[in-house]
Amino acid sequence: MAPSNASSSSTYTSNTRSKKIKSKSKLDFANPCDCGYPSRIWTSTTKDNPGKEFRVCPNSTDNPEIKCKFWEWVNEEDTVNKKKRDEVRAQSCEVRAQSCEVRIAIMDHDFNIYKKKTDEEFDKIIRKISSLKTYVIVLFMLFVVSLLRA
Repeated sequence: MAPSNASSSSTYTSNTRSKKIKSKSKLDFANPCDCGYPSRIWTSTTKDNPGKEFRVCPNSTDNPEIKCKFWEWVNEEDTVNKKKRDEVRAQSCEVRAQSCEVRIAIMDHDFNIYKKKTDEEFDKIIRKISSLKTYVIVLFMLFVVSLLRA
């Protein structure tokens, strides 16, 4: 599985700073922590590693008794592979969308052909009904005339 785009706001305490900062993290299902949970990807804001991403356990807390020690840098290779996967997915989605558009166009064309045929058949039926009405009126008039002569 690839890293999720799901993000959440959390408060993260950096070991190099005492103040808490609000930051966005992303769940990474492909790289679980030692607890088995999806790790969280954070972006470093330190002077030494500005903008560099790292993974930590979502259960990381300031309480050393329950804190999971999982922590690692996100490799450049991971980032490149993610971008490639995202590009392949985007291309795949585009191909599927084009395929759907083609199928819709074909169905629309087929529908118009069947509609035209149906309309032609409907018109034929209406003409037949109209001519049958004429025959029924003529027969009724002949019946009435025959009754009047009798």
